[in-house]
Amino acid sequence: MADVVAGAVDPALLVEFGALELWTAVVTPVRAAGPAGRARLGRLSGSFHAAERIRERGGRLLDVAYPTFERQTGLDPTVPPTALERDAREVVVTGALQSTHAVDDVRLAVLAEVGVPLTALDAAATSGPWRLTVSRGEPYRDGTPTTAGDLVVADARGPVAPVVGDPPRRLAAGARTREVVLYAVRVPGMASWEVSEAVWRAANYLAGT
Repeated sequence: MADVVAGAVDPALLVEFGALELWTAVVTPVRAAGPAGRARLGRLSGSFHAAERIRERGGRLLDVAYPTFERQTGLDPTVPPTALERDAREVVVTGALQSTHAVDDVRLAVLAEVGVPLTALDAAATSGPWRLTVSRGEPYRDGTPTTAGDLVVADARGPVAPVVGDPPRRLAAGARTREVVLYAVRVPGMASWEVSEAVWRAANYLAGT
């Protein structure tokens, strides 16, 4: 069973945005996670009425606290910031949550179940501990540029992902990733346990426990 660990948060972010937290877990996906994830999405498509939720929430699957936070950071909350969530809107047309690979299937399932957006990094490309901080303009670990003032998730050697949005492709977990770093950010309006439990749930789905 994967341990869920709290990361550090830059005090300046707490002053500006309020109760932010970072919850992380490192997990090795089992082979059975693939078929189990596809079956889980099939069940959710029929029972969670994801299409209705997307319509009710202005085109979003996640909890309303997250678009509110996105607005605070200067983003347009009507535009989903991740490819996973943009693709999930197809459920309005197809009636089904579409499977891609084990890691993203778990992220999508947890998003549909509890409304918490998860990010997955390749553990071969980053090592903890991780923290929420503000970029000073240094690039992500793969060389992708950042802008000074960007809100980022960082490890000891620098930024690895934006706080809101997809990580650089070369740092993101994919179908062949052997070890995955899962994380979620608690934003104001979400209970701490809801977000840490979402990470725990996803980690256990991938680990087959």
